[in-house]
Amino acid sequence: MKFGPLKFYLMTFLLCFSAMSAYAQSDAASAQDLFKARCVLCHGDDGKGATALGKQMKASDLNSSKVQLQKNAVLKQVITNGKGNMPPFGATLSDDQISQLLKYVRTFAKKH
Repeated sequence: MKFGPLKFYLMTFLLCFSAMSAYAQSDAASAQDLFKARCVLCHGDDGKGATALGKQMKASDLNSSKVQLQKNAVLKQVITNGKGNMPPFGATLSDDQISQLLKYVRTFAKKH
């Protein structure tokens, strides 16, 4: 099958776009998996902190403006070093994983 230059570029673009889209979806899925593995017990699937343990530990509501208005550097520091009853994850998660968690936490602002 012979492709002209326009069709070739269009096919290349579509292949690249679908690969980027699949990568973004897998990145989001891995962030959600990290959240489920490390955070759901206290913060819950919805991030509100309304689980039994979350209430006991006074987990922050990740949907709240108090959390969502924090700068990325501050939230990254909290995930890395812990704060109050929240344990630190810096020794068990890579910088990339912490950044993924931060991006996932930011999605709770859009769920109001």
